[in-house]
Amino acid sequence: MTEAGKWLILIYKIPAEPSRYRVAVWRRLKERGAVYLQNSVCVLPDTPANRNLFHALAEEIVKAEGESLLLLAEPLGTAAQEKVVGRFNGERDAEYGEFLEQCGAFLAEIRRETERRNFTFGELEENEEGLRRLETWLQKIKNRDFFGAMKAAVAEDYLSQCQQALETFAGRVFLAQEGSGPE
Repeated sequence: MTEAGKWLILIYKIPAEPSRYRVAVWRRLKERGAVYLQNSVCVLPDTPANRNLFHALAEEIVKAEGESLLLLAEPLGTAAQEKVVGRFNGERDAEYGEFLEQCGAFLAEIRRETERRNFTFGELEENEEGLRRLETWLQKIKNRDFFGAMKAAVAEDYLSQCQQALETFAGRVFLAQEGSGPE
């Protein structure tokens, strides 16, 4: 978690065509957790990693025949600071919300397969892969969660429930396979 303070601002303009340059910049910014204050005006907390990212993007933008401006800013008052932090937390909570929906789907899948008594290694492998995707996804969100969004703890708890459900399911798969194996 990052302490709120100074902000890095990237203001940029990229030609409309080819669109791949705009998309590449947008993707890298969103992947890092940047918040757009307006079109082509984004902000990240002032950290060495974020400075490196903004400098690298500024160079890429210029290579794409665009323009960029990097600024270091400090909010004038707590209300402005809280507003920006609120935007970051709002975006992370939206991501955590999507994650929670997928955890719910994962738990429902485990429940369905348990009710069907579909205790096969194939099903176990499929669910293990699903859990790995959830774990990776949550880590990515946490990496962008600079200020501890409200749904972070709920997401961690839900992932633990998914891990426990899979562990229980795996135990049932092994029991079922032992019972059907050669004697």
